[in-house]
Amino acid sequence: MWRERDRTLRLLILWGLVAGVQQQVQQQQSSNINQNLGLPEAGTLFTGTGTNLYYGVNLVPFGPEVGDQEVIPGMLTSGQTIDLHMYFPFYGGLYNYTTISVNGYIGFAVVLDQGPTINIGPDATDWPKHQDPAMIAPYLCKQQIPQDMNPGLRSGVFFRLMMRQSLFGRGSGSNMNLGGSYQSSFFGQSASQACQGTHGGYVRCDQNSDYFLDEMMRWLQEGVAGAAAFRADAALVVTWYNTASAISGRSDMDAGQLSTYQLVWLTDEAARLSYVILNYDKLGFDAADFRANSRSGRCQAVFNGGNHTGLVPVDPTQAFKNTPKVLSQRSGVPHMVRGRYMFRVDDVVRPAGCSNKTGGTYPMLIYPNIVNMMGEMTVDVNAICLDRAQTYILMIEQRQTATCTVLNPSIARCHLPKIYDWGTKTVYFQPQSGGANDEKAFVGYIYFVPPTLDPMRLDIGNIYDWFKNPIPYQVMPLTWYPRNFTNPDIATHMESVRISDDTMYSVQLGLYVIGYREFKDDDIKKFRPEHRVLCRLATYSNRNTYEYRWKPQEERINIYQVEQWYLNDWQRTHELYNYRFGYLKLAPIKPNQNENQPQTLLSGLVSAPISLHWLWTTNNPEFSTTTYSQTDENARVEFVKKKSLEMCHDWYNEDGAQWNFIRDTETNSSCPCIEKQAMADLGRFMPHPRCSQAFRDITCTVAIGARNCYMSAQNIYGSYAGTGRGFESENTARFPTHYGQVCCYDDAGHLMQTSYQPVIKVTPEVPYNPGFPMRAYEFGTSPYMGQYEVPGLSAFHNDYMPYFLCCKFADFRCQMFYWRRPSSGCQEYQPPAYGEGMGAGTFNTIDNDKFIFNEPGVFNVLYIPQTTTTPEVKVQLRLERYPDRRVDFSEFSLAMENFHAIFYPFI
Repeated sequence: MWRERDRTLRLLILWGLVAGVQQQVQQQQSSNINQNLGLPEAGTLFTGTGTNLYYGVNLVPFGPEVGDQEVIPGMLTSGQTIDLHMYFPFYGGLYNYTTISVNGYIGFAVVLDQGPTINIGPDATDWPKHQDPAMIAPYLCKQQIPQDMNPGLRSGVFFRLMMRQSLFGRGSGSNMNLGGSYQSSFFGQSASQACQGTHGGYVRCDQNSDYFLDEMMRWLQEGVAGAAAFRADAALVVTWYNTASAISGRSDMDAGQLSTYQLVWLTDEAARLSYVILNYDKLGFDAADFRANSRSGRCQAVFNGGNHTGLVPVDPTQAFKNTPKVLSQRSGVPHMVRGRYMFRVDDVVRPAGCSNKTGGTYPMLIYPNIVNMMGEMTVDVNAICLDRAQTYILMIEQRQTATCTVLNPSIARCHLPKIYDWGTKTVYFQPQSGGANDEKAFVGYIYFVPPTLDPMRLDIGNIYDWFKNPIPYQVMPLTWYPRNFTNPDIATHMESVRISDDTMYSVQLGLYVIGYREFKDDDIKKFRPEHRVLCRLATYSNRNTYEYRWKPQEERINIYQVEQWYLNDWQRTHELYNYRFGYLKLAPIKPNQNENQPQTLLSGLVSAPISLHWLWTTNNPEFSTTTYSQTDENARVEFVKKKSLEMCHDWYNEDGAQWNFIRDTETNSSCPCIEKQAMADLGRFMPHPRCSQAFRDITCTVAIGARNCYMSAQNIYGSYAGTGRGFESENTARFPTHYGQVCCYDDAGHLMQTSYQPVIKVTPEVPYNPGFPMRAYEFGTSPYMGQYEVPGLSAFHNDYMPYFLCCKFADFRCQMFYWRRPSSGCQEYQPPAYGEGMGAGTFNTIDNDKFIFNEPGVFNVLYIPQTTTTPEVKVQLRLERYPDRRVDFSEFSLAMENFHAIFYPFI
């Protein structure tokens, strides 16, 4: 009996030892699963450094250990479609899904891959007969996942979707109590990592995903101009790991002809911006053919918009065309790591980083590309790969140059001068050495706008309040994004500081008041614009903490406190009133700035034009010596009324000495009598950029009370040459002037006229503001540099501010203004004749003749012979039979399928 018990006890002990050993073996085996992917060492996740052999130096972590799923083997070629759970913008479209294929692309439509080459783009497809799918293709060619490789070598296509916790109503770490350490075998992730409302284990929204997105934003800031304003809320990560060409054999794979590359696609919550980061670790073949050098199966790295909207190669150089494998050796961000390229892809594909591609064929990425014509601001440029030992220049249409500072080898920061012009200007970026190294200029475009329409202007609150007397609030708001400013001392020593470093944005900012006027210059014998720094209102510290990377900084302006005047007492009582209006500028304070009279300010942000009447009573010696109390609000109002009355009279006399421009505006640009005529008369009139519902701009300060305003679409032409007093000027050619016409309509669509103003507007609270002709055209006049010529500012100085001085600030002087600016009565208006062609050849001519004509070809549809006062006009029309495109129109330059013409009596 004891022997049986002893035998049983020995069996139990032996069984326990065997179970323990088996458990240790299982643990060792389980710990060795997927060991070729390897867990990255601490600190090497995003730095591109370390000793891990399985992650490339430029790849982000991938594989099951970081939450990746693998494309199902049966869907490798056709592609596995996944849900993105939010919209990602690409090439003007919004996509909430994508198809991941082993052939090196993520697509958004069916891909025809029956031949040796996958054809996409306008040159390789015959759309709409054959599909032209939209796709992002890091390495597009026929590929396969090797099934017979060396032991320990793994291959596959991995993907995951990283989303920020805030998209699901969580903050960082706020979801830790949702699941604890419970592991769901169905989703492959803990409940604390799951994202509500999403299915599939490839979606991640936890602290790791937040950290990953923040790191990707830092990458973008180092290589993409303007990426500092981007906040990534989601990222799709796709990794093609050890793929082989479609016809590769075991010998090719053993020879190392495998490829590993990666795509990271990021977007924000609003789906407005999206960026793509391409990482190439190794590329072992050039084409999907034997010896990997066939032209028919050549691999491509492209972005295709689909349906012939456009195709952009990752690298358009000749070296890439010879061997696409060069992508893993070069880099668009050489200061970061090899084999990495960055692009902005939301509306069109814009290459970021830098390139040594041939200048002229590689577009520059410029941020911001809509800038204030006042200049004195900075733009960031992606173009040629930069060398700190060289000087780089940005030339603006052979007119002026901007000095550029090298931030890193991929980004240059250029300081723009004043550009008195309105519209899109071609800019050229090139080292000052010019063509010494056969470096042609890179070409880009910047849209210059006046401060009245600048979308990035300094936010100073409600613009209407700045034109009231008194201003309703003594303290006005001031808002800006701190990342718009950098420390000028650090910006010149960027070799030791990264753009993403918060210390770079620590700087003291000054809020300056700048007055504008057009004064007589005896040296050039004409009137010229002047911008004068009047005072500094306050000083602010630019906040550079983490939360202010995207959060705006909000401060306050005390309009009755001036920190420092740049005018003496006599100038404040005499010259200050020569500046009818001005603007505020927020700029870094120079370390050695002349505090008595700064001639120039550093690059910064400017506000919309505002009235300066509130500055007249701020620490003004004249106001202090009156019998009024300094703190009495009524005294301030009365003082402004008094000075406005004097300035209104001065303007009335000054404007009366000028040329009578009303006869030109009324004769050659009389207003349409009803709004429907103005809407249809597109050639001569256009919606007002600030005072119409078409542009949805609410910064119109002079036409409150009108439903819609229209303005002349170009400078009004004058008809009076020579003396202009006799009939000898009838046959002279017309000439452009600096005049403009403005027509406003009420809610019934009737033209509002200044003669009704005294009758209808009986109290200040009842707005009746008809449009009036402009001595200074809103859009400016060529050459945009003298009196009446500066876009926006000349109009404020000569037309808009006199309205406020006479009609808003002074009492009983509004009629004086309208005597100089009477509205159009529409007596001289002649509606245009219309002609249109539409559909399959249905025409209605300008002489009201109707017919059907649908033969293909090019025809003359309108011809007006040349006269002594008008040029020759010829309009040609091209007709096609869609979709048959066999007609050769290559020798013609004008092509239309639908045509709409308007004939004007004054062409």
